[in-house]
Amino acid sequence: MTTYKNFLSTQGRELALGLAAGLLLTGCAMTPNGRGGVMVGLDTAELFGTPISTFRLRDGMEGTLRKDPQGKYSIKLSQAFRVVPLANAITARVARVENVGERTVVIVETQERGCAYRYEVLAFQGTDVLQWTVGNCKDRPRVELAADAKSLNIDFPNYNRLSRMIYTDNRLLNASVAVPPGVDTRAQPFADDALRATGPALATVPGNDSGRVIPAPPAATPAPAGAPKAGSRASAKPRRQEVQARVAAPAAISLPAPRTATSVQAAPMIFQAEEIKPVVIDLRK
Repeated sequence: MTTYKNFLSTQGRELALGLAAGLLLTGCAMTPNGRGGVMVGLDTAELFGTPISTFRLRDGMEGTLRKDPQGKYSIKLSQAFRVVPLANAITARVARVENVGERTVVIVETQERGCAYRYEVLAFQGTDVLQWTVGNCKDRPRVELAADAKSLNIDFPNYNRLSRMIYTDNRLLNASVAVPPGVDTRAQPFADDALRATGPALATVPGNDSGRVIPAPPAATPAPAGAPKAGSRASAKPRRQEVQARVAAPAAISLPAPRTATSVQAAPMIFQAEEIKPVVIDLRK
């Protein structure tokens, strides 16, 4: 009887140690302390929190966006202790996941106090993460993957131009580019929930994303005093003379430019771009 009791006691201790080890493995998380180190603590989001959504990396590893009981959001990979905190988010959702080059790029849409639309761009390669925070607080961006899947454009409207973030080769570049034909920078909303271009039906839905601020068109410049009004007889004669002069004069550019060695191939469009430095996170440490 004593031997049987000792056996049960030993089994009980082993079971308790196994449960404790399991809780230690699944219920611990390491977060940055802001001084280059990490803090090890209880992962309340894993034990008591709410999983919001999951995504899968190129190598098959699974990531989870979670919310802990205190309302804090973070991302944790299935095979890593350290988490990616979304410290200032009061709401968060995974908006887009794309495989770009060697990494999986995950774009998380968040809302912060006083900022309706903020975006975390996370580039995962195993447990190595590059993180950027972008956004103008009032628009969803349009996101487009290149045909060769080696770059990703993230476009925000910026009056009569686009503010373009370009992810490629583990870098995020920021540039101002001309608006392509057919793109309306005043569309409301500029992009849908999946960060794709909105159609006319979506763009005209009243009350949709009503918190946005759309810049007003520039006011018309008044004509100077004493200038002849359009359509008046005083302005008709100069116009006729201008038309006659245009007909009589040859076209300003009527012949193609001479073909030289440097003009055989058109030069690529060059625009000023600056690199945005990432926050580098190693989820193994």
